[in-house]
Amino acid sequence: MTRIEESRNSQLRENETREETEYVFEEPNATHIPRGVEERFNQQDMSLGWLRILLNGQDDYREIGKKQSQGWEFVTPEEVPEMGSTSVVREEGRYAGVVCRGDIALGKIPTVKLEAKRKHYRDKANEMLDAVNAQLILLLDVFYIHPINYKSCE
Repeated sequence: MTRIEESRNSQLRENETREETEYVFEEPNATHIPRGVEERFNQQDMSLGWLRILLNGQDDYREIGKKQSQGWEFVTPEEVPEMGSTSVVREEGRYAGVVCRGDIALGKIPTVKLEAKRKHYRDKANEMLDAVNAQLILLLDVFYIHPINYKSCE
């Protein structure tokens, strides 16, 4: 009888272990860059990002030209061999030798340039918010200085 009890106890332990294991489903993310790749580029003071190369099935020259003038460069498959199984390398055309996923390509930029760009647009947004807030304050001052008398409109 002890053998049966032991096998029952081990089955119960296995069932409890299986029940304790929790699985979390995450939707696939086409723009995911492995952490090791990002860390390696960060050590070189480079930031990674996805650049749109196609728009409605056509080369997006304007977007790529803008990104390249900001300092972005395409990443080659030799720089990210661990992404070979999840990405495609274009073999011909303007983007030959570029790591792609659909209509986007992996790019790199010096982190200093990216931070300068972010600061520029953050400052610009703050200036606009300050201007809007100043206008709102003026409107509130006018409203409270000269309240509308609704009874006189009757």
